[in-house]
Amino acid sequence: MDNKAYLDQIAVKGKVKSGPILTPMLIKLIAAGVIALITMIIVGNVISGSNEKVTQTYERAYLRITNLANEEGPLSTYVEKIKDSDLRAYALTLLSTLKSTSNTVSSLSGNIGIKTDKISKTVQSEEDANTSDLSSSFEDAVLTGTLDNVYALKAYYQVTTLIAIEAEARAKTPNVQFAETLDQSTDGLLILQENFKKYNQDH
Repeated sequence: MDNKAYLDQIAVKGKVKSGPILTPMLIKLIAAGVIALITMIIVGNVISGSNEKVTQTYERAYLRITNLANEEGPLSTYVEKIKDSDLRAYALTLLSTLKSTSNTVSSLSGNIGIKTDKISKTVQSEEDANTSDLSSSFEDAVLTGTLDNVYALKAYYQVTTLIAIEAEARAKTPNVQFAETLDQSTDGLLILQENFKKYNQDH
């Protein structure tokens, strides 16, 4: 065997067979990693969206209660213009209930994740519209001499809606004090709901 043949033989033996860079096992591992990453992103987005919806539920309850309890809001502004003594008594009881709930909910806002200076624009817009509609309705009713009837109808609607809003927040909150506050508020509102309902039926 000449030198060239000998060197060629050594070169052939020295070559290491290299398989494909992406083996089936490696492809499976990469695919599993990609699927896991996508799953994590989806789950993260779902959790984030779910948390946002829960926060908006709390914000809606907080704003509805505090707006209705506001001493400069429509319920308070027009209560003294009510002529019927029973209706006025129901309205004043409602305001007292709202004020008590508002004070507690405001003190708990930080504990339940509500940033009062950063309320969701959607929720803020909805609640502003509700307050504006209430004010306009009462203002028109004063001009037409129908405030008692309109106040009773609107109060019934607001109480009924608030009961539903509080029930949704109550179902979602793990905060014991917030839950108890909502329970107490709802108990009082259910009685007032019947009072306003009866007044509307009788007038």
